[in-house]
Amino acid sequence: MRAFVPFAAFCLSVAAAGGAANLVELKEPAKIADSFSARAPVRVLNVWATWCVPCVEEMADLGTISNTFGTQVSLVGISLDDMIPGDRTATKRKVGDFLDQKRITYTNIYYRGNNDALGDKLRFNGEIPITIVYDRAGREVWRQQGKLDREKAIAQIRKMLGRKR
Repeated sequence: MRAFVPFAAFCLSVAAAGGAANLVELKEPAKIADSFSARAPVRVLNVWATWCVPCVEEMADLGTISNTFGTQVSLVGISLDDMIPGDRTATKRKVGDFLDQKRITYTNIYYRGNNDALGDKLRFNGEIPITIVYDRAGREVWRQQGKLDREKAIAQIRKMLGRKR
């Protein structure tokens, strides 16, 4: 029994680490593209915040998209939670905990840069959620302002990948 306890603790820690959210801090909007997998022909960017109700509601749909297409789609989220004044360390921890709770494993950026610069880079006015789809070359192909329609997004991605199903 004594040998089992450390083994069980080890297995639980490995399982927890494997499912932990990948949260990367970033200040430079130009470096967002570096967060996508170079191999993925389709790249999906979702801008969100924990305090945004439609953002939270669409998290499951984004997870479904990530799971449906696997390595053919690179999904990256950008959290705007740092916009709200307060303890940045606590806020970043809250975002990481939120992602873990929702079992979100795709890469997320904790954005700490200038919000106007981000808006200019992504060509949006700050209204979230927003989802932008790019091809491998980084050209924007499609965007959805507001809560994502999972079926439309999946259909668009399938079209980009040349797949029927």
